[in-house]
Amino acid sequence: MSAPVTAAARKAAARRRFDRIAAGLIGVVAILAAIFALEQAWFGLEGSRAQVNAARLSTDATAKLGATSHLVSASVVAQQRWVLLGMEGIARQIAGTTAGDDITVQIGAAQQAASETYKAAIDETIASAVKGLDPYMHRLLSATNDSISAEVENQNTEVDVASDAGSRAQRAVLGLSITTLAGVLAGVAAVLGVGRAGWGTLSAAWLAAIAAAITSVLVLL
Repeated sequence: MSAPVTAAARKAAARRRFDRIAAGLIGVVAILAAIFALEQAWFGLEGSRAQVNAARLSTDATAKLGATSHLVSASVVAQQRWVLLGMEGIARQIAGTTAGDDITVQIGAAQQAASETYKAAIDETIASAVKGLDPYMHRLLSATNDSISAEVENQNTEVDVASDAGSRAQRAVLGLSITTLAGVLAGVAAVLGVGRAGWGTLSAAWLAAIAAAITSVLVLL
């Protein structure tokens, strides 16, 4: 009677060991699934935030470039007209002096004086161009090349952050898939029970769980 009893005891001990290992695996799978869910949610939100910020910065920089370019273009055109008016006045004065025509000299002098008045008006207009505007338009027209360049750099940074967060979220999804596979294998092993097939399936489940754990670390690196 001792041999059957010993065999039954060994079988029961093997079953208890198998159940403990399977139960430990199920606990590991549950923890990994929670970790991957948190990682996916965190990096998904981080990626969405960075994408929104990148789009906002791109729109803002484009608006500033458009507004300031119109202001600069208008200023350049006005400056050109001032220069031409002054040069024309000087030319008239030289021509009138050479020809002894006092009227032409006086017209040239008047044009030159008008150019100086025009220049003062241009300076005043440029200085007061952003006065009385709403805060948004004031910020657009007051933008400098340095501030726009800094905004573009911030946009590029946000794009990099979004790309990195997206890659991490994808790794989290991969890890969750591997974790699911480990859970499925653990269930199959529990059905197969103690035996070569059961132990083999349980070992494969543990290998999948280890791979998932490594993936969870890679998500953060």
